Amino acid sequence: MINLLRKPTRTYKENIVYFLLWLLVFAIPMATMSFRTNSNFENYNWTHILNVWTITLMFLCAFLVHNFVLLPQIVYRRWRSRYVLGTIVLMAAFAFVQYLFHTVVAMNASTMVVQLENLEDTVIRNQTDIVSQVLVVNMFILVLMFGMNFGVKLFFKSDEDQQKLCDLQEKNLEQQLANLKYQINPHFFMNTLNNIHALVDIDPEKAKWAIIVMSKMMRYILYEGNHTFIPLQKESDFIHSFVSLMRMRYTEKVSIKLDVPEHFSVGEIPPLLLICFVGNAFKHGVSYRHESTIDISLAVENDTIKFRCINSKVSESDAEKGGMGLESVHQRLNLIYPNHHTLVVEDREDTFSVWLELPLTNRKDN
Repeated sequence: MINLLRKPTRTYKENIVYFLLWLLVFAIPMATMSFRTNSNFENYNWTHILNVWTITLMFLCAFLVHNFVLLPQIVYRRWRSRYVLGTIVLMAAFAFVQYLFHTVVAMNASTMVVQLENLEDTVIRNQTDIVSQVLVVNMFILVLMFGMNFGVKLFFKSDEDQQKLCDLQEKNLEQQLANLKYQINPHFFMNTLNNIHALVDIDPEKAKWAIIVMSKMMRYILYEGNHTFIPLQKESDFIHSFVSLMRMRYTEKVSIKLDVPEHFSVGEIPPLLLICFVGNAFKHGVSYRHESTIDISLAVENDTIKFRCINSKVSESDAEKGGMGLESVHQRLNLIYPNHHTLVVEDREDTFSVWLELPLTNRKDN
């Protein structure tokens, strides 16, 4: 009983479909007889119904062997030769049993006709032809049944594979997010701590403020980063905190423009999505020796989240090493917003720009 309760959802649904179909098949003879007699059970031709049920039971036995013994050989184990050989043997056994059954039924029917009408020669000549025709029809039905069984099995197998793929993609997405969090943490927080250390003696109040901001960002990464979607407002706050701490590191040669509203009343977004582009802009677009620019904007327009990040390009020697891979962001967007987002990345000689548009979603829409 415990094992039955632990059956996979796919197997349970598949068996329910088979059960209902066979229940319908066994009910058809009674329903047909009911329409013919238009009366109660007492006038049913039960001999005819039992004969039909006997034939149906043969089909059921063949189906059970095909579904639970033969099909797994090719669907799950890819043993085509075993499946083909087993199917041929099963069809031969089915044909033999059908032949015996219909021969016995035909002989009984012919005996009754001969006794009633004395037409022995005519009945004997037609008996073989009738059995052969019925056998051909039943074999054709058997082939169709096997084909239907194969199709249903592949359908549920495909559905199971798709579910496994979705689960794998979800786990992969979680792993990507975890890797992203680890990419953000070390370099950024190490540099920020160095800046705070320098501020302790120069400007203690500013150092205290920086510690508070950094603690809020760490709380965001640790707790909000585990969710699939978070309010757009929290991502906006994180960007503000990130940029405010980064301003401490650079001189006036670095022009940082931040056009991000202080408050968003609606909208949700995957956590740590936009910060990838912002982090890369600071890592690869800031030079300590030359003037650099970073332009970041975030807005909600016409039920669309619009994000833009443009940074100047510097030489490889000036840029910081590392960075958050854009390929990971592409994968996250394709998984979360398949065919419902726009990402344009332009890598020019002097600038690197990113334009991103996402549909405005709320928790009830996810």
